[in-house]
Amino acid sequence: MAEFKLPPNSRIKKGKHFAADSRASNVRRFVVYRFDPDSGENPRMDTYEVEMDHCGPMVLDALIKIKNEIDPTLTFRRSCREGICGSCAMNVDGRNTLACTVSSESVNGDVKIYPLPHMGIVKDLVPDLTNFYAQYASIKPWLQTRTPAPPDSVRLQS
Repeated sequence: MAEFKLPPNSRIKKGKHFAADSRASNVRRFVVYRFDPDSGENPRMDTYEVEMDHCGPMVLDALIKIKNEIDPTLTFRRSCREGICGSCAMNVDGRNTLACTVSSESVNGDVKIYPLPHMGIVKDLVPDLTNFYAQYASIKPWLQTRTPAPPDSVRLQS
C-alpha cells in the first residue's frame, strides 16, 4: 500500500462564519476556500450568508457583494463579467467554470467555491498563471503578418 505524506498546510480547516442580517428573507450560503500563503496557516472554508434580494443572480455577483459589503479581504480575479475573458475561472459546486456564467440558483444547497484544482494558488481564489502565460506565449495564438505594417495608415483586414 502506498502512503502519501501531505504538506503541513494542505488540510482545510473550518473557517469563519458571516451570518446575514436576521431580517433577511432570501438568504443563500456561500462556502468559500480561503488561503493566504503569507500567514503560514492552513487553508480554511469561510461561510458567508448573502441576502440574494440585493444581489445579482450570478455567483460572481455574490462574490463581489461579499467583498464589497461583508469581507474586503476576499481575493479573486474578475474582468468582463460576460463569460469572455476567463479571469473569473474557479471551481463552483465541483465544476471548473466561470463564476460570471453560473447562476447561484442553479446550485443545490450551499454554493461551494474553490480555486481551479490544477493550478497553484496565489491567494484565496486566485490561481498562479505563470505557467499558463509561458505556454500561451510559446504557441503564439494570435494573427501574424508576413509584411510590415504601413507607416502612415492602419492595416485593413480583407
